[in-house]
Amino acid sequence: MLPEVLQFQKWLRRKHPNTSTPIHYPSDLTLFFNWVDKLPAEITVQDIDAYIEHCQEAGHSIATQNRRLAAIRSFYEYLAVQSDAAPTNPVLPKRHFIPQGLRLPRDIQDSDLQKLFAAIHRPRDRAMFLIMLRCGLRVGEIRDLSLPDLYLEPARGSLPRLWVSGKGGSHRVVYLSGQALAALKAWLNERPISEDPAVFLNKFGKRFSITGIQDNLARCCRKAGLWITCHQFRHTFGRQMVEAKVPVTTIQRLLGHIRLRTTETYLHISDCQVQEDFEAAIQVIAKRFPQDLPGGKQ
Repeated sequence: MLPEVLQFQKWLRRKHPNTSTPIHYPSDLTLFFNWVDKLPAEITVQDIDAYIEHCQEAGHSIATQNRRLAAIRSFYEYLAVQSDAAPTNPVLPKRHFIPQGLRLPRDIQDSDLQKLFAAIHRPRDRAMFLIMLRCGLRVGEIRDLSLPDLYLEPARGSLPRLWVSGKGGSHRVVYLSGQALAALKAWLNERPISEDPAVFLNKFGKRFSITGIQDNLARCCRKAGLWITCHQFRHTFGRQMVEAKVPVTTIQRLLGHIRLRTTETYLHISDCQVQEDFEAAIQVIAKRFPQDLPGGKQ
């Protein structure tokens, strides 16, 4: 790793603690500088053009390409803060970033959820994944959950809830369903005593890493014959809230979205009004056209 990239990583850890940015950005930069084989001060706009072509030829998704461009641009912004003699930023947003169309969240079918949880027997794992599913937590948020964040015996008239540390140091409150609460209590009853305050402990009695949680889910998926990602639990929560006709502003607060537009993407995968309008329209159309159209199967 270049010395400048190493210093950038340290700076990211100070600016963005408890996020994956200090891991992913330096990794993306290392890939870029290994490919270009030049020093940071020697990089040109044309080098970025060529790198985009390289990524496209390698079959990388638009999201991956844009993330790598964001890492490079952020690196040069960091250099500009550190020195007045810093090289010019070679990443030009209007020239290099690739527009993306609307990307719909990939949720989990209810039948696959049943298969998955039928294969999960350990109380820790059931509680971990049920909370992600029923509360819409990100994988980093379930990792960071600590015992003081649990409010399981609230005042009368209030619901059991969790205090969640989200992106950018923001906090929000999420509520526990009866199912998630029962699973969490079952795990807490057998949780080993540890100096680590993490709610979910790995086999060493320490807080899970993000990779550890992802690997744990992968093992459960293999048992069930499925492939599900941690973030799909969150997408499924959003979809189910829409289907239950929860106001989109409430879903926004539960998911911890800064922009309402982000939450509105869940309306595209399960909009009750659109479904009702479509069904009504099909019934009208069906009356106007025979079921067996000419040339159809007799």
